Amino acid sequence: MNSFEPALFDDHAQAIAKRQYMQPGDGDVFGMFRRVATWVASPEKSEQDKAYWGEQFYRLMASKRFCPGGRVLAGAGTQHGNVLNCFVQGATEHDPSSFDGVLEVATKLALVTKVGGGNGVNLDPYTSRKSAGPRGTVRGFAYISAEHADVEDFIKGMMRPPINPDGDKEQITVRNWTRVVYGLLKPELAALARRNGVMTVREKPDDTLVVPDDMRGIIEAAKSALGLAVKGQEPHVDFSSLRPEGAPIRGSGGTSSGPVSFLVEIFDNFLEWANLGAEKAGPVATLRYVYAPVLRVVRQGGTRRGAGMATIAIDHPDLLDFLTAKDLDREASEGDISTFNISILVTEAFWQTLQADGLWAVEPSEVPGKYYPYPVQGPYTGALPDLPERAQDGARPIPVYDGKVPAKWLWHEIAWHAWATGEPGLIFVDRINELSALKNLGPRYQIRSTNPCGEIPLTVGEPCDLGAINLAAYVENGVFNFAEFRKDVRTAVRFLDNVLDVNVFALEDNRVASQTLRRLGLGVMGLADMLIKMGLPYSSEAGRRVVAQVMNAMREEAIAESEQLGQERGVFPLYEQHRAAFEALGIRPRRNVAVLTVAPTGTTSMLMGVSSGIEPMFSPFMWRRIGGQYKALLHPLFVEMMEQFPATGPFEKDGAWNWDAIIEAIQANHGSVKGLDGIPAAIASVFEGAHDVPPLDHVRMQGVVQTAFDAEGYAANSLSKTINLPNQATVEDVEAAYTEAYMTGCKGITVYRDGSREYQVLSVSKEEKKEEKTEAKSQETVAVQPALLEVPPSPERTARPIFERTGRLVGYTDMVKLTAADGTRRGFLVTVNMQGEHPVEVILTSGKAGDEANADSEALGRIISKALQYGVPVAELVKTLRGINGGLYGSYQGRFVTSKADLIAVALETTSKIQIAEADRKATQIPPDDHMVPQAMQRAMTAPIQNIQPGLGLGKCPECGDENLVREEGCTKCYSCGYSKCG
Repeated sequence: MNSFEPALFDDHAQAIAKRQYMQPGDGDVFGMFRRVATWVASPEKSEQDKAYWGEQFYRLMASKRFCPGGRVLAGAGTQHGNVLNCFVQGATEHDPSSFDGVLEVATKLALVTKVGGGNGVNLDPYTSRKSAGPRGTVRGFAYISAEHADVEDFIKGMMRPPINPDGDKEQITVRNWTRVVYGLLKPELAALARRNGVMTVREKPDDTLVVPDDMRGIIEAAKSALGLAVKGQEPHVDFSSLRPEGAPIRGSGGTSSGPVSFLVEIFDNFLEWANLGAEKAGPVATLRYVYAPVLRVVRQGGTRRGAGMATIAIDHPDLLDFLTAKDLDREASEGDISTFNISILVTEAFWQTLQADGLWAVEPSEVPGKYYPYPVQGPYTGALPDLPERAQDGARPIPVYDGKVPAKWLWHEIAWHAWATGEPGLIFVDRINELSALKNLGPRYQIRSTNPCGEIPLTVGEPCDLGAINLAAYVENGVFNFAEFRKDVRTAVRFLDNVLDVNVFALEDNRVASQTLRRLGLGVMGLADMLIKMGLPYSSEAGRRVVAQVMNAMREEAIAESEQLGQERGVFPLYEQHRAAFEALGIRPRRNVAVLTVAPTGTTSMLMGVSSGIEPMFSPFMWRRIGGQYKALLHPLFVEMMEQFPATGPFEKDGAWNWDAIIEAIQANHGSVKGLDGIPAAIASVFEGAHDVPPLDHVRMQGVVQTAFDAEGYAANSLSKTINLPNQATVEDVEAAYTEAYMTGCKGITVYRDGSREYQVLSVSKEEKKEEKTEAKSQETVAVQPALLEVPPSPERTARPIFERTGRLVGYTDMVKLTAADGTRRGFLVTVNMQGEHPVEVILTSGKAGDEANADSEALGRIISKALQYGVPVAELVKTLRGINGGLYGSYQGRFVTSKADLIAVALETTSKIQIAEADRKATQIPPDDHMVPQAMQRAMTAPIQNIQPGLGLGKCPECGDENLVREEGCTKCYSCGYSKCG
């Protein structure tokens, strides 16, 4: 073979590969690629073919032109077996809506999560919560041997938090089980049991169920216990056979969650579900108490929580229950379901009803504290009446006209929730099925759910098989090399087809579904880098035209290669079974039912050194921790292009570019080069960050790619992309993005408004609301200026403060830990107290009362408080204090802070922003002529927070601890270590 020169992988890429993917014996990133290539080539027929294709696969990866999904990089050639990312699960042996059907799906979720797969589920088969009867009261008895290593944790109820499996152990309430320790107890253990209200017995009952130490056995034991509970009998269950918390798990490479976790997450939650009515408890209860706990307790690949996607149809009676299921107040009182993303299946019929301003044929179930049906007399005229909230719990009225709800009311509620929390996503389910090669094959092959990130709509049992072409690698001197690109697309399709043959499946029905359809997910990364290298702005029409050309070429070659593989290896089996149906659609014989997608490439794109998927570049620079300190690293393309211009203006120093000054200016400009004097216009025009791109242009790029993929052949899946909205975006902006997505051919859409997941305010009780109103009346209030959030300057300054401190103030206190220059961690308490809607007092505590550090903090707080009380605008104080460097660093409210003064600036800024939330929320409500205006909205909502600093937006990475989390492609991603999380 001819000589080959691999690409350069810098130290950061090597570190990511070592941390995330490399196996013993790899040596470096190239050894990793060699391992992967050899393994993926193993299905080839002859040794000569294996050697040839192994080399082609290696070169494709080592030259940075293609990267498979991270699970392939990590699992290829290991005993792990499963290298496919995600699956859609459903009941295939039982009625999906039955008790056995629910537990069948739970078993599948557990087994697939154990080997690292994510899972999608559709909740449509489950009956409405309306059908549930009175709550049951069955309690169970949970036993553990006095000899078990975790007996003390069992007695105390100690386990690692469900939402943070790597955190310190905490005491968890067990709601439905009485704990019992059996055997010979030492006196101190018996005393511990007495103090914690745990029973002790010499022997357990003979009919006690023993939980086996394997995942399928655990779920089966839980099913047996529930079988007794639904009959009104008390289950007795022994957990002594389960290995201790932290014990290694052979096969997954991880560790066990321990018996307490399984008692709390599986058995306690499952029994809660049974007491609520089991299969009649409703889809949300099934999600909350059965499916979500499984993903929490069964660590994905043995190391972290599982990831899921739950979908429900827009005509399901429990739609509003589903819509509010992840509100923080509900999660706090009912249980966490953060392991699942949630999406609503929007039908063509609903869309047409919405366009006609008609009534939608669904009567949603009541959701206590959230929504209640309110029958409206008379015909619907297009205007919604002003209806009252329910006095006892603040639930909002659902306007119901003869069993139907105005489509625009429902649409607005969905958009409001997405504006406030980032969820739900929308899936245009009829479009997905209309453009599916399986559309004429009946209900079995109708698509109702997706993988957790949403880019692969799947039939029940199917997996994702993912990889991505690096588009930036094909641009030389501003020209895209279509010939090389077309050739490499074909090689990548062959690579992914081989993966299906070497993968080891955890479930037989997943294997059968995979082999029957052989669905692939070949996508792209580096699209933003490609456009920059070609001198085209991401948001430009010219840029979208080039993207369309590239994606059309990709579609043509991917389909052609699948057809070639069909001739060489045989078509996917379902094609042979239904040849006439496929031929009627013009689908020629091919190897794979579908081949194209755009999946999240968070960590793999960092490995390749390019932008994620089809997302714009996040920012021209990124903070990274090097040697214990944060340093700003500029995008290599930005540096390369800047050095083509002579240094001038404010960024010139000694005849060269002053990179420190450029970084400082970009950070002050919210991570953007737009509008910075001294940055050449040719560069500023093409270096568009995620927040420079108008929201509708985000949507249009998604639409261009999807339309190109769907242009012929019924060979496309969907796409994963985040539609970034600025913090000041309105609900109407969300609705506009939804409309644009539908009109431009998208199959789904997920929006993310800056700050919408960083701070959620829980609903308050009726008593708290009364107290707040009473207190508000006793205080002098000043009209809010939402755009400024500061006191309007008084024409005449006097010696008297504008705000006199009252005896009682309401405010916010945060605990913050910052790192000092010597590496030690220092704790701070920062309080901002409000008078009406204005901050009037700041208290900063740092250390013990009376010491020097705390004296400085107290003095700083007093001075700022006086300034606030005398009417100094908040914006001026923030501007003055923000960015002062005092030898400290850390993250607070999504910002990078470097001193106590900086900490106060962020506290003032973000606390003031919280006050905008109510005004913003009211601004998003449609006036009475169009929609009802609620008297009070006591829903879990998200307060706006200022646009995030580049690379520091979502705070601390749970993997490496760096302050470098961002949100792209519908996922959370750390630019320091490569950590990524779906949803």
